[in-house]
Amino acid sequence: MRIRRKQLMGVFLSAALAAGSILVPVSAKEKTDVTDLLKVKNRTEYNKGRKAAGKNQAEIHVKKYRSIGEMPGEEGYKYSSSWQGKTVKIYADQSGLLVIGGESEDMADACGTLYDASGKEVKEYQKEGLLMKVVSAGTVYSLKLPEKFRSFTVEADLMEDHQKVLRKNDSYVQTATGGYFYHEFTLKKRSMAMLPILPFTDQKLSYNIQRKTKAGWKMLSKTKTADDDYEKALSRSVYGLAKGNYRAAVKGKTGTPYLIGYVPETVVKKYKTKKSKAKKITLESFQTDLYTDTEKASRWYRISRKTAKKKRYIEISTSMNSGKLKFTIYKKGRKKPLKIYRLSGQKERKYRLKHGAGTYYIKVSKIGKNTNGVYSIDYL
Repeated sequence: MRIRRKQLMGVFLSAALAAGSILVPVSAKEKTDVTDLLKVKNRTEYNKGRKAAGKNQAEIHVKKYRSIGEMPGEEGYKYSSSWQGKTVKIYADQSGLLVIGGESEDMADACGTLYDASGKEVKEYQKEGLLMKVVSAGTVYSLKLPEKFRSFTVEADLMEDHQKVLRKNDSYVQTATGGYFYHEFTLKKRSMAMLPILPFTDQKLSYNIQRKTKAGWKMLSKTKTADDDYEKALSRSVYGLAKGNYRAAVKGKTGTPYLIGYVPETVVKKYKTKKSKAKKITLESFQTDLYTDTEKASRWYRISRKTAKKKRYIEISTSMNSGKLKFTIYKKGRKKPLKIYRLSGQKERKYRLKHGAGTYYIKVSKIGKNTNGVYSIDYL
C-alpha cells in the first residue's frame, strides 16, 4: 500500500467534502452511494498552487508538525535528472513520527533505496515506497535516488505522535502503543461527525468511539477493525453525536501507523415526534436528520400526493454507524403499513407509491439503544 503525503491530505479533504454533502439523498446528488462523494476532485484541490519545498538539495532537515493541517502547501523536495544515482541525507533534528517517501514522476515503481545511519538497507521502505517510523532526535537516513528518472520527489515530514486532543477539521498521523490510546474531542452542538481511522499497514487496528457521561465513558458501538481502504474507511466513519465530550480508543501493535481526524457538521433538529404534527416533505425535496445515542423518540414525516397520474417514489437512505433504523410507510385511512424497512450501515431503498392520491406518512424509529447515524427521506 503506497500512500504518499498528498494522499494523506486527499483522504482528509475527501472527509471534509463528504461531510458537507453526505446529508443530501441519492436522487438529489445523482450518485449511487455515499462513497462516490469521496472522489470529488480532492487531488485537484490539494495540488492547486502547491510549490516545491526545495530543489536539488543534498541535505533535508525535516520539519516537525502537530497535524496534517499545519503542513504548508508544498509538494516535497524536487530533484532533476542530474541527480540520478546520487544520495540525499535526511535529518530528523527532533523526535517524532518520521515519514519518508520517494516517487519518480515518470517511473511509478522507482522509489530509490533508503539506508539507515549504519548503512543498512531499510527493507520496509523498499517494500512500500514509504517509511513511517518513530525516531529519536538526531536520526539520519540516506536515500539513494534511482539510476534513471526525469524528475523525482522526496516527501519528508516529522509528525508529533500520540496526540491526546483532536482539533476539528484536522487530521493526524499517529502510531499505536500496543494498548488502547485515547484521542479526545469536543462537540459544541449536535452534529454529524466523520471520524476516519485508517491504518497504513496490514497490521490489525481496532477502535471504538466513546462518550463521556456522569458514570464514566460509554461506548457508542462495538469495537471495530479499521479498514485500510480509505473510501470504505470514510463511508464507515459517520456518527450522529450529541453535544458533549468524546474520545476515540485506538488499539494496535506498537508502532503501527494510522491516520485519524474528525470533521463535524452541525445538524439542527427539524423532526416532529407526533403524527398529527408530522414534518411535511414537498415534491422534489427531502428531509435529513440524525439519531444520537441519547435520542429515543420516533419521528414522523408526511407527503401529499395530489394526483395518481404520475409515478411517485419515496426514497430512503441511511449512513448508520451503530444499530438500525426502522422506516414504516403508511397511507392516511389505512391502519396496516404499506412497507417497512429496517436499515443498518449504508443503505438505500426506493418505494413506489401505488395507492393513489392522498396523504402518506413515514415513521422513523430507532432499533438499539446505542443507534447513531444519519438518514434522509426524499419525495420524488
